[in-house]
Amino acid sequence: DWSSDVREELLDIYAPAGKLGVVIDTPDDGAPVVHAVKDSSPIAEKVQVGDKLVAVDDEDVRAMTAIKVSKLISRKSNNASRKLTIIRHVSNN
Repeated sequence: DWSSDVREELLDIYAPAGKLGVVIDTPDDGAPVVHAVKDSSPIAEKVQVGDKLVAVDDEDVRAMTAIKVSKLISRKSNNASRKLTIIRHVSNN
């Protein structure tokens, strides 16, 4: 069964103040996902395309649209730090 080769990892990413340079998209089937990461992004090393965004500063965003999530993240852009909680599918092999 191929699905046993992939596990989900819950990760907390701490993003600095200012623009994150991350494009978020909402697929039809659920939680917002990272669609693109700009080279200039301060969290380019930490976040990957395909990561599912589940919370921002412990606020559940799984039911939000990409626009709402982006606005929420932008609204907090003056905060010294923002915690993004993501789920990443990790291959075991």
